[in-house]
Amino acid sequence: MADAAGAVLAALVGAVDRVRPSPRPLHPRGVVRHGTLLVDDADAPGARELGAPLVVPAVARVSRAAGLPAPLPDVFGVAVRWGGGGRTHDLLLSGTGLGRLTRFALVPRRRPLAGPHGTLMPFVDAGGRALLVAAVPTPGAPRDGGIDLLLLSARPGGRWHRLGRLVCPARPDDHDDPAVRFDPVRHVPGDLRVPVWAARLRLPSYRRARAG
Repeated sequence: MADAAGAVLAALVGAVDRVRPSPRPLHPRGVVRHGTLLVDDADAPGARELGAPLVVPAVARVSRAAGLPAPLPDVFGVAVRWGGGGRTHDLLLSGTGLGRLTRFALVPRRRPLAGPHGTLMPFVDAGGRALLVAAVPTPGAPRDGGIDLLLLSARPGGRWHRLGRLVCPARPDDHDDPAVRFDPVRHVPGDLRVPVWAARLRLPSYRRARAG
């Protein structure tokens, strides 16, 4: 079933690329910012696998999934990359809810970073347990175009725990960078793992998108 669903998703990405040829069939419009990733709550699910305590330079891209022009609503994504242990780590978050069911549903919004973002599909930790990662706007953070998010983690259906923070201030020279491409299946963050069914579901569409 995962292989069949993955083929369908890849076909949809290909259809978008034929209608709107682009190096990025999905998330074509965005901005890249540089800042710091902090993972400091060692008791949160997945924190140990992510290397807590961790403080590293990070690159983040905020983008519209369909590339619709403002003020039309779109599903915003936040992609985060950092380096460590001689390899690349990617974490991809999309606009979602935080409820027991809505954490698995995409949520269109009019403004970026105006609500929760989540991984939708679970990772697997060192003990073989599934977990999700999410991010919410940091209370009181200035709305100046920068990125200031609290990172959360939870078991599917469980309560959320504070995991860390992502801070990428807005700078006048920030812009999109076509060379920055994210892949959370090939670049799984930390020592987390992607379930086999999730990899089979996602890899075909990622390959098709990279070929766009």
